[in-house]
Amino acid sequence: MALKLGANSINKLYFGSTPINKAYLGAGILFSGGFSPASLFAGGQEGLWLEVVKPGGLYPASLFAGGTEGAWYDPSDLSTLFQDSAGTTPVTASGQPVGLMLDKSGNDNHATQAISAKRPIYTEGSGLSWLAFDGVGDTMATAAIDFTGTDKVSIFTGTQKDDNSTRMVAELSSTFVGNEGSFFMLTSLTYGSTSRGDASVSSNQRVDTNTVSGANTSVITALSDIPADSTIIRRNGSQEGESTGDKGAGNFGNYPLYIGSRNNSSLFLNGKLYGLIIPGKLASAGEIASTEAYMASKTGVTL
Repeated sequence: MALKLGANSINKLYFGSTPINKAYLGAGILFSGGFSPASLFAGGQEGLWLEVVKPGGLYPASLFAGGTEGAWYDPSDLSTLFQDSAGTTPVTASGQPVGLMLDKSGNDNHATQAISAKRPIYTEGSGLSWLAFDGVGDTMATAAIDFTGTDKVSIFTGTQKDDNSTRMVAELSSTFVGNEGSFFMLTSLTYGSTSRGDASVSSNQRVDTNTVSGANTSVITALSDIPADSTIIRRNGSQEGESTGDKGAGNFGNYPLYIGSRNNSSLFLNGKLYGLIIPGKLASAGEIASTEAYMASKTGVTL
């Protein structure tokens, strides 16, 4: 998206000699280029970065206050993206592969992909940024995330599915079936589904959104509460289903998080990932509304 000076398009903006990626008017993006404010502080540069959130809003980092376990991935923040899994070559432009995506939650649950052919592609368009997954082999994964201290979890994502096949957005599991408290979120003909398994029972809780056929972009939220035996899924700001019943006890385990695939092996995502936020707690009503609004700003979805 370009600004105009009269009939002439402005394709670049600078802060001193540093190119600016995005300029905003309220929540609307006036200009998009390829810069994260964090890069202004590279090399230990002293300074202050303030981000204004509209009244009633919430910055996702607050979901992890007090040491809450979890992860937050933001493909629009180029300072968190690297072309290689070692983090030596930063992503600087649309069309480049992503081998490392840093976790912004403060928990250092970074996602990597060591195999170059399986790396998603950082992409920009219409003032938005996302990771493009090819539906064949693209995937990223973390080391084990220790959710053994919680029996509640919330999942927020902005994603686009490009077809009606069953595609995995994220899964916390080593094998899923039989893993205490493990979960997954996927896209399909129903658009969004979420499920939680438990080692103490032979089945799992699953709930779907309403049918949305074909290519579609949505903000999907899942809320799982083991003690309450409740799993809820929301799409674009509205609850669409809840699964309840005696599905055992326990916690959410200590498993890797797979992004864009099931267990790094199947049900590969064919589409776009605009963001993924997973705090190890049950988000409040206010946090849900604010985080969904934040994710909608990343996807271009109107709630």
